[in-house]
Amino acid sequence: MKNINMITTVLLTIGGLMLTLVGSVSLAQDWEPPRTANGKPDLQGVWTNKTLTPLTRAQEFSEISALSAEQVARLESGHQEYLDAEFAASDPEREAGAGAQAGDDGDTNDGYNEFWKDLGTRIQTINGEYRSSIIIDPPDGQIPYADDPRSRFRRDPDAPGPSDGPEGRPLAERCLLAFGSHSGPPMLPVMYNNNYQFVQTDAYVMILAEMAHDARIIRLDGSEHRLGMKKWMGDSVGHWEGDTLVVETRGFNPQQSFRGASENLTVTERFSRVADAEILYSFTVEDPTVFTQAFTGELVFNSRPTQESMYEYACHEGNYALAGILAGARQLEKQASEAAR
Repeated sequence: MKNINMITTVLLTIGGLMLTLVGSVSLAQDWEPPRTANGKPDLQGVWTNKTLTPLTRAQEFSEISALSAEQVARLESGHQEYLDAEFAASDPEREAGAGAQAGDDGDTNDGYNEFWKDLGTRIQTINGEYRSSIIIDPPDGQIPYADDPRSRFRRDPDAPGPSDGPEGRPLAERCLLAFGSHSGPPMLPVMYNNNYQFVQTDAYVMILAEMAHDARIIRLDGSEHRLGMKKWMGDSVGHWEGDTLVVETRGFNPQQSFRGASENLTVTERFSRVADAEILYSFTVEDPTVFTQAFTGELVFNSRPTQESMYEYACHEGNYALAGILAGARQLEKQASEAAR
C-alpha cells in the first residue's frame, strides 16, 4: 500500500508540474509589467528567492541543465519525506542525547532543527525548464576556479585566529553581515530568511535583505563608481536597458569575499519583472585572478503575500555567545599552560 501511495503522489506531482509550466507560458505571452510614474517596470514589494535548486550542479546530473518532470518529482518528494521525518514526534522516554545517535530525530546534536529553516520546497522553473543548478554558465554548472578552490579559503597566518578576539570570528557570527551571500551581490538563497524588500525611485533602488537587515542602495543617476570606501556589499551603480534593470557592483570590502574572490571582483546583475509574482534575476561574476572565466546564474524571486510583513531580523549570537567563545578559548589556553609545566 505504501508503494502505491508513493507512486500516486509522484504521478500527481508530475501532473501538477506540467500544468504549472503550461500556465506560466500562456500567461507570459500577454503579460505587461506594472510600471512606476516614470514608466519603468515596478520592482517594489517583498520577494523571496528560496528554492531547492542548488547554486552548483549535483554530480549525479553532470551535464544535465534541465531536469525532467520525473527527476523533479523525485527530488521534491524526497525532500518532503525528509521534512516529515524531521517533524515526526520524538520519543519522550528516550535518554538525553539519544536522538542524534539512534536516529530518532537528529535534532539533539544540531544547531538548527528544521523548524527554524526555510529552504523552499520546489525546484525552480525558468523559461519552461526545471533547473538543476542556479549556475547556468559554464554549462557544467560549476564555479570555474583557476586553481584548487581550497587554497582560496585557507586562513591567513597573519590574521587573528578564530578565538584570538572578536575580529577572528566570521562576519555573520558578529552580526555584521548575512552569511552565504544572502545580502549579495549576488543575492543567493541560504538556510532561512530568504526575503528582500525592494523600494524604488527615479534615482535609486534600495534592496533590504531580511537577514541582518542589510540595505543596499543602487544609484541610477549615471554616476561613476565611488571606490574610495570599500563597503560590505560593494558600490552598486545601475541603469535601465529597456525593461531590465542592470546593476554593476565593484569595490567590495576585502573581508567580504564571495567564493574566494579577490578585490578585483565585479558582479553584474539583471532584474526583469516577468510576471505579477516573479522577478527573473541573473548575475555574472567576474574575477580573472581567481576564476578562469566569468560565470552566470539565474534565480526567480517570488512575491510574498501583501498581508505578510518582512519581520526585523534580530541577530544576537555575537551579543551573547561571543564572550563565552573567547572565555572558553582563554580557559583552554590556561589548561594547556598548566599541563605544560
